[in-house]
Amino acid sequence: MLNDILQIANKYATGLGHVVKRRTDWLEKHQLVMARLKEIADHLNANTLYKQPFYVDKSHAFNEEINGTCKQIPSVTFRTGDMPMLVTFRNNAGDHKEWLEEGFRITFSPTITGQIVVLFHPHSSNLDETQPEYKTMAVISEPDQVTVDVIDQIIAKGIEFAYYTSFTGVAEARPENDGVQSRPNPIGFKKYESTEKAS
Repeated sequence: MLNDILQIANKYATGLGHVVKRRTDWLEKHQLVMARLKEIADHLNANTLYKQPFYVDKSHAFNEEINGTCKQIPSVTFRTGDMPMLVTFRNNAGDHKEWLEEGFRITFSPTITGQIVVLFHPHSSNLDETQPEYKTMAVISEPDQVTVDVIDQIIAKGIEFAYYTSFTGVAEARPENDGVQSRPNPIGFKKYESTEKAS
């Protein structure tokens, strides 16, 4: 019976070995992810009709208590820049405020177990009463499963998701919703130019 208990207790060592292997594999694989995302960003920056633009960022886990970073588990993000909403407010003093929509983000983020979680952060703006929450697009058990084809599929799906969270596409019918449209945020109107009675 002691050997049976020992075998069960040794699962910790086996599990640790698997975690270390996944983390080590991600350190190598994230370079492929970055390279492919840069290819996609460069292609879109050169060819899209609307120039958002597109970026690729590498991040490291950060601990605020010691202001330290962890280099062993980098994340990679594909994102867009801010988009002007073509709405400008002006006052009598000449001040003005323009509304911008923050870009979307798709992040390939390692977990403490070495798995890769793909997170989608939608567009957002000051018109949103509450900022939209991120969504999990995928959980990839082994970094080796992250191929160029997988990256391309995730980015294509993410950009389509993003379009429907943007002011440019929020009023469009989503194919997966059978024509059910989102409810866009109204702009508040408080300043009156006249009090003329409508006839």
